[in-house]
Amino acid sequence: MKALRAGRPGRRAAAALVLAASVSGCGLLPVPRPVTARTLTLPAARSSVLVIITDQGSSTAMEITGALLGGSARAGERVIVLGDRGGALLASSMAPVQPSQRAPEPPAPLPAHPTSFQKARYQKAAQAYQAELKRARQSLQDRQRAGLASWARRLTTQVDSSARPPHPGDPDISAALGQAAAALSSLRQSGDGSATPDTIALIGVGPAIAPSAPSVPASLQGSTVVVGDFQGTTDEEAAWQASLDQAGASRAVILTPATDNQLGPTIQQGLDGAVTDTLTSVLFGLGQFTLEPAALPQLRKLLHLLTVTYPTATASIDGYTDDLPAPGGNLQLSERRAQEVLSWLLANNVAASRLQAAGYGDTDRVAPNSPSGQPLNRRVVVIIDPATGR
Repeated sequence: MKALRAGRPGRRAAAALVLAASVSGCGLLPVPRPVTARTLTLPAARSSVLVIITDQGSSTAMEITGALLGGSARAGERVIVLGDRGGALLASSMAPVQPSQRAPEPPAPLPAHPTSFQKARYQKAAQAYQAELKRARQSLQDRQRAGLASWARRLTTQVDSSARPPHPGDPDISAALGQAAAALSSLRQSGDGSATPDTIALIGVGPAIAPSAPSVPASLQGSTVVVGDFQGTTDEEAAWQASLDQAGASRAVILTPATDNQLGPTIQQGLDGAVTDTLTSVLFGLGQFTLEPAALPQLRKLLHLLTVTYPTATASIDGYTDDLPAPGGNLQLSERRAQEVLSWLLANNVAASRLQAAGYGDTDRVAPNSPSGQPLNRRVVVIIDPATGR
C-alpha cells in the first residue's frame, strides 16, 4: 500500500503535464516564442552632398547659409561650405544617420481555429501594439529632427567662426567652383559620392560679381548648380547659364531677387535627385506655341537626359505664359506649349507612359511681367524624376 501511495504524486504530476500540454495546444495558454530583438528605424534617406559657396563678407549671405544648413538637413547628408574668395574651406561635416530603437513586440498569432474569446483578446492586443508602434515611430522622428537641428546649429557655428577671410579681396567664383568640383570628384573617387545626387549653391552673387560669368576648368560632372539672388542683367544671366552648362552641370538654376524664395525648394529638389530642364524664351514668340528652330539644342539636351542619362525616369512637362492676353486665354496657350514639347519627345521615341503635360497659364512667374521679364515667363519646365523609373 505504501508503494501505491508513493506513486500517486508522480501520476498527478504526469497528468498535470498532459493537461497543460493539452490546454496549450488548444491555444488557451500562450505558447512560448523564441525572443528575437526587433529594431525599429525610419525609412532610409537617400544620401546626398550639398556644397555651399557663400560670401564671407556679407552678413545677409551668412544668415541665408545658416538657414540653408538647417532647412536642407537630412540623415547621412554630407555638407561642405566654401568661401567665395577662392574656395577656402569653412566647414565640412556629415549629418547623423537615422536613429533606431527596439521595436515593440507584436501580439502572439491566433491559433488555427480561434474561439471568439481569443479573437477579442487578440484584437485588443493588436490595437495596443499599433498604438505603441505609432508612439515609437513618432519618438524616432522627434529624435531625428532634434539630432539634425543640433547638427545644423553646430555646423553653422563652425561656419561663422571660420568666416573671416584671411586675405580680404574680391570674390573668385571660378576658383571656388573649381574647389567645389574637386571636392565632389574626390568623394566620387573614394566611393562616398558615387551615384549620389549633389548640389552646389552659390549665395550672394551681387551686382559686382554678376558681370563676370565664371570659368570652371574642372568638370562639374552632372551636378546641380543653384545661384541665389542673382543681381545681374538678362544678358549676364544667359552668360552664367552658358558657362555652367559648358562646365558639365546637369542643371543650372539662376534665381533673381524676384524668384529667390525658390532657393530652398530648388536645392531640396537637387538633393532628391530630381532633374529640371527649363526651356525658356527661345522656344516661343509672343502668343505662340510652335517650336522654333533655335529650340533644337535645348530639346536635344532634354532628349539625351530622357534616353541616355535617365532612360526609365518619368517627366512632367509644365507650360507657362506671360500675363499678356492671348487668343483663347493664357491657360490654353500654356497647355499647347507643353503639348508641343510632349509631341516632339513622342516623335523622338520617348514612351508616352513616361510623360505627362499640363499648362499653368501666367502663374508661377520667374521674372517680373515687364518688357524685359515677360520673355522669361514664356517657358516650358520639364521635371525629370529618376525615382519613379520602372
